[in-house]
Amino acid sequence: MSLSVKENRFMAINRLGENMLQTVLQGKVDLSAEKDPIGRVVWMKGEATVESFAVDQDRVYVQGEIDLSMVYEPETLGDEEAGLQRVEWPGALPFDHYVELIGAKPKMDAEVSVDILVCEWDLKSSQYSLDVDVILATKIQVYQQQGYSVIGDVNMAAPVKVNVDGLSLSPLLPVLKFPVKKEVTEMLDAEEDNPVKSVLDTSASLQIKETIIESGKAIIKGTADLNILCELADFSVQAITFENVLPFDIVVESEKIEEGMHLCNRLFSRCESFAVNDGKNIRVELKLSGSLNFEKQQIIQVLTDITTPGNQVEVRKELVGVDSFICAKTEQGIARGLVESGQQMPPIRELLDATAVAYLLDYEVEEDKLVIDGVLDITITYLAHSEEDVKPVYRGVFPEAIPFHHAMALSGLEPGMQPRIELEVSQVRSDLINRETVEVSVTVASRVKVVEYLEIELAVEAVEVKEPMENPPSLTFVFVQSGDTIWKLAKQYHSTEEAILEANPSLQGDPASLKPGVKIHIPLS
Repeated sequence: MSLSVKENRFMAINRLGENMLQTVLQGKVDLSAEKDPIGRVVWMKGEATVESFAVDQDRVYVQGEIDLSMVYEPETLGDEEAGLQRVEWPGALPFDHYVELIGAKPKMDAEVSVDILVCEWDLKSSQYSLDVDVILATKIQVYQQQGYSVIGDVNMAAPVKVNVDGLSLSPLLPVLKFPVKKEVTEMLDAEEDNPVKSVLDTSASLQIKETIIESGKAIIKGTADLNILCELADFSVQAITFENVLPFDIVVESEKIEEGMHLCNRLFSRCESFAVNDGKNIRVELKLSGSLNFEKQQIIQVLTDITTPGNQVEVRKELVGVDSFICAKTEQGIARGLVESGQQMPPIRELLDATAVAYLLDYEVEEDKLVIDGVLDITITYLAHSEEDVKPVYRGVFPEAIPFHHAMALSGLEPGMQPRIELEVSQVRSDLINRETVEVSVTVASRVKVVEYLEIELAVEAVEVKEPMENPPSLTFVFVQSGDTIWKLAKQYHSTEEAILEANPSLQGDPASLKPGVKIHIPLS
């Protein structure tokens, strides 16, 4: 035979779909008897953790728990100074539910994330118990992994001319994931003249300083920026910031890591701080979790048609659906707005901390341009105006406080393509305008990957066909050669797949049992 076929084999992962479920979790938490009764709750917050998940038929089961922590002012007698107290309830609200997604099947890949949208409480009359309501958002994304074998190129000896039509695809490869679990501890110095009595809250922002990816190994180096809310020895509350502390190295070794891969960090941090050495130092424990995800791009040449002037080549095609990579980009934008504390909260004297969470509302795809619309939830912690020497601490949560609009230039983007958008707050700056108004400036990083879902008929098999003999035999015996398939043999010997299967009962249950050296019967159709 003069026909030469080049096969391209590749793996591809397509997103089956995504869905989100909002659930209300209710529970009750109690103070231990040795604690002072609650006079006023300064804040209550929760941190949700996914313990496990499993993909099942048309749904994804998710299990996890929510840790609760509270800072409160104790009920005191007269002018007694008690200071603020912090209480923790690990695993206070477990959750076990499922999110529906039609088409999901066991053994499919999935990504799961959880966010606490609302955390509310009601202090009971005993001042030792609280009813807690949490609105939890669970988002799932399910992916289907599949292998393909298609024709990438063909050649045929002269004088036959082969005409081909084809294109290049960039199907997404399965992500190479390495789980991360690392703890870093550092002792930081506090002010000597006013030592720290207790730590009320700690927020950490990871700063990736260096990423090295080489064959078989990856190294990620980073630090953390901290904002620690402390109660000092004189019962005043102060925000202490530390930059570039808690240095960490994450080293991953695997023969699957290749130079030129793109690293997508899925790192999450939890920080705990403690006053030690009579308040002269703060011991900080940083716990890193999540995963390091390595992505690799592939370009596959495929053929959609193969023709010859005399129809000497028969082609079998299959309808293939793949998510094809178009482009990716990360860009930062700044959203600014005013936050009004309103009449329900006391006037602001001094800002201690401001944080933000970004949510995607909508997007619009134009040619070479993506327009993102989102909203920011703002949380502000501050000292209120008071006649007392020690100013009381308040925390206000302002949902959907600042809308933002961001336009990104994305070469190759066209209407109908699918942008996959992730938003992350990288910096928050706040400025007190007056007693009720705070100007907030938030830097939002938009990470976008653009894919196009293509359903196309691709050539998967091709065989050279000769003119039938004038008096062909009614039955031919053939020893199977490497690369033969029932379809190819049917075309070569002018038969049909159905006729071959009927003449060879051993192949009917498992056509894949067609192995080199096996003798089969091919009837004339």
